[in-house]
Parts: sequence; structure tokens; C-alpha cells
Amino acid sequence: MSKAESEQEEVEADAEAEADAEAEAEAEEPGIEGDSLEEAIAKLTPEQADMFMRALSLTMRKRRLMLVGNLTALLIMLVGMLFAFVAYGSREPGAFVGWVFLVPFGSAGFVLWLFGKLAKRAGTKTHQTLVEPLTGTAETNS
Repeated sequence: MSKAESEQEEVEADAEAEADAEAEAEAEEPGIEGDSLEEAIAKLTPEQADMFMRALSLTMRKRRLMLVGNLTALLIMLVGMLFAFVAYGSREPGAFVGWVFLVPFGSAGFVLWLFGKLAKRAGTKTHQTLVEPLTGTAETNS
């Protein structure tokens, strides 16, 4: 057997071992998908199901806020850079207008910060929704 053949066999064996490891990892992943989610919710008590649905809706609200914030920041970057290029192109010779390229980045950063605060607030509501029924007291995060 030549050296090239043995290296080829080693590569194939490694590929098979990697594929087996990935298949085992997929089989061991916890989670509920599809119809089994409905069955799992149906097995819960009404209070637990209500708490789960409230937490799920608040979590979806948080994710929706994050998505809207990212898309808004992207739109602000595109429009802001367009205006920056127009301002830079229409400047008088010798005039410094390089600062216009900082405005879109600052605006996008502010939007990301703002939507991050809103999403964090929605996440806090999710935590309070889960903890309050269990402990019987309302927690406040400052």
C-alpha cells in the first residue's frame, strides 16, 4: 500500500467518524418540534400553559423588536451614506465635509442602542412573567 492510499483511507475514516459524531449530536439535541409541541402544551396544567404562552409571546415581541431595530439601523446606514456621498460630492473645493460620513454611523448606533434598551425591557417583562407566578411576589430590576 502506498503512502497516498493510506492517507486517502485516513481521510475517509476521519470523514466517516465526523459524520457519525454529527448524527449522534443531532439525535441528542433536546427540543420539541412540530406537532409534539402542541402535545406537550396540552399536557400542561392551564396555569402552566397560560404562563408558557405569555412568556412565548413576550419573547417573540423581544425578538421582533431586535429585528426591527437591526433593519432600521441598516436603512439609516444606507440612506445616511447616500446623503453623505451627495454632500461630499457637492461640496465646494477646499471645504472639509468629511464629518458627514460619521453621521450615519452615529445615527445607526443610536438606533441600535435604543432598540436594545427596548428589547432588554421586554426581556425583563418575560423574566417577571415567569418568576412572579412561581414566587408570588413581583421582582423589580433597576
